[in-house]
Amino acid sequence: MADDDTVKKHAICFACAQQCGHIAVVRSGEVVRLMGDRQHPRTAGFICPKGAQAPQLHNSPDRLHYPLKRRGARGAGEWERISWDQALDEISAKILALAETHGPETIAHSFGTIRSSDCAIGTRFMNLLGSPNAVAQDKICVGPTALGEFLTYGFGPSLPALEAGITECFVLWGSRPMQSARPSWRSKEAALAGDTRLLVIDSARTEEARRADLWLQPRPGTDAALGMAFLNAIIDAGRIDADFIARETVGYAELTERASEYSPERVSAVTGVPADDIRKAAYMMSGSGPTAFMAGNGLCQAGVTAVQHGRILACLIAITGNLNRRGGNFLAGPPRDILANGEWMATDALPPAQRAKALGADRFASIGQHDRLDELVGRAWYGKRGVAHWLSSAHEPTLWEAILVRDPYPVRALIVQGHNPVGGSPDTARVREALLSDKLELLVAHDLFLNATSALADYVLPAAHWMEKPYFSMGGASLAWSGDYVEANYAVIAPQFEHRSDYDFFRDLGWRCGQREHWPERAEEFFGQALAPAGMSFDQVAAHHGPLSGAAARHPDHAGPPAPSATAYGTLSGKVELRSGLLEEWGQDSLPYFRRPHIFERAAAYPLILVTGGRQIEGFHQSAQQTDAFRRKNPHPFVSLHPDLAGDLGVDEGQWVTIETPVGHVRQMVRFDDRHQRDVVHADRWWYPEGEATPEDSFGVLATSINVCTSNDPGDVDPIMGSWLMRGLPCRIAR
Repeated sequence: MADDDTVKKHAICFACAQQCGHIAVVRSGEVVRLMGDRQHPRTAGFICPKGAQAPQLHNSPDRLHYPLKRRGARGAGEWERISWDQALDEISAKILALAETHGPETIAHSFGTIRSSDCAIGTRFMNLLGSPNAVAQDKICVGPTALGEFLTYGFGPSLPALEAGITECFVLWGSRPMQSARPSWRSKEAALAGDTRLLVIDSARTEEARRADLWLQPRPGTDAALGMAFLNAIIDAGRIDADFIARETVGYAELTERASEYSPERVSAVTGVPADDIRKAAYMMSGSGPTAFMAGNGLCQAGVTAVQHGRILACLIAITGNLNRRGGNFLAGPPRDILANGEWMATDALPPAQRAKALGADRFASIGQHDRLDELVGRAWYGKRGVAHWLSSAHEPTLWEAILVRDPYPVRALIVQGHNPVGGSPDTARVREALLSDKLELLVAHDLFLNATSALADYVLPAAHWMEKPYFSMGGASLAWSGDYVEANYAVIAPQFEHRSDYDFFRDLGWRCGQREHWPERAEEFFGQALAPAGMSFDQVAAHHGPLSGAAARHPDHAGPPAPSATAYGTLSGKVELRSGLLEEWGQDSLPYFRRPHIFERAAAYPLILVTGGRQIEGFHQSAQQTDAFRRKNPHPFVSLHPDLAGDLGVDEGQWVTIETPVGHVRQMVRFDDRHQRDVVHADRWWYPEGEATPEDSFGVLATSINVCTSNDPGDVDPIMGSWLMRGLPCRIAR
């Protein structure tokens, strides 16, 4: 191959949410190699196995290349290749007929965790269609802790701002950035190499825990109790910022009374953390110098207390005076001029009467009464609306009931995009039953691969890989939580075969459903519409190497400091609410608390504790598992057992065992691991492809996927947001 046939291009990897800068080596329209971009100002040459293996994933022989239409029964594996035009004509005709006959709310859309710039763009299509039932993964991702901060500060998540020589303590809580966020971790190492002390709170002895000045190892599922004990110890010792509390907060007296119920001695019995260590940690995070806090998504998957983790974290940051403090945590807010998340998603197109029909709105206030939160947040942040729209998606477990028992009303059509709910959602058998049901008249899957969900669809459509799409991010792609910040890049290569991006799929579907004026021809034009209020274009941002931030990401008329209103808080009182007025308005407990999920009422026969979902740097959700790098390390679904526990059970490494909770049971292969406590069992989150597809058990999911064992029982889910229980379940192991 001639040398002049090879070119190098800047690329922003979207194999996970870190979005690292890379250099792509492209030969004859094919990416033959990805390398870290040493000149990228944010990631400075870092590349992980997911990025390095992206060309292999893109070129996988298992990729879907052409639209398929089901022949025969769902799940039978009988397909007919058709054109995109035929698929879209038939899908749009069915959607329009169902919407006209039964109402647009009977159409639902479910999509996976952020994986590209146009992820979640189907929400725009749904709002324009008149359906409130766009279903995201916010309930088990960063959403609960972010919502807890929104309820306290009027924005979230707060961002840690470590500074060498400034930050006194860094609290890393339930997070493994060395595996899941290496660029973020590397940016903090300069502070940790100096005088900043590291406090790690994690049920596993992670690499971060090995480096910590103090490591607390609570029993999984008890972090909220531990956090309440921190509040107790800090308040009891008077290690508070009294001036900040008096000036900026409401509800301190009530918080003090609530925290008094959680003495370190009482909480020690619940968490397994010695009372003296609880006090040591409380004192570390409440010193005279700044403390920065960083919490992980594991706290978001604790079910009934998921939002409470965010509330507790926000209260700790506030009473210690570390909010908007140099070296502590800060609220970046949304971009001042670039469109907010909800504006992107055309939330104003959805009538309030339709919004009120969102699945879960009758049970979970953050869904049904989200407009109230949105209104308050807008008061503080430039009058913008839709800032927190990403936290108000419909409730996925309720979706399956709407299909099967038509409660609260029937859902008759579902579009699944970049998501595998049969593998990744709780109560797996129920999910699969819903997707196989004749009551679901249309099931469409748009994905890179056939999987346990797409194999059941009526239409399977080939998705574009991130290298085949333009890149655009306002901080967390469309989530826009990093203040005045934007980055863009052109697609590395053109879409191959008949792959289509999320944007192009919904553009073409939208054009057929009467939405032509709302969908520009090219995604770059759409991204440009978001930039227009800031006086910028997509081409202008893409021409810049790395992100634009601060004044460079605002309109020239706003080159100065942000408006004074941005320093207020988007809450009912306009202050930091340690006692949440909005929660009280919603009929919820206005103060943070700890409570065990109801599943523990059935725990007598289940002496062990199950955790799921620990991140590996080689994999991020469903896609990377298709690469050789991941498969070499994980040839089977593994359950990690402490060697002492395995000895007591009489099981050996490499042996298959049954994992059982009160919800269900699966089998995985034993791997010894002493990083967890002796009675803690860690099971792989999921593993694709689990096995050979059969009509009875698509891809072997029912036999091996740990989500057969996780819970969405009403007594186990968060009452504010509906987050289901994935960590800290009672379990047992059998040979």
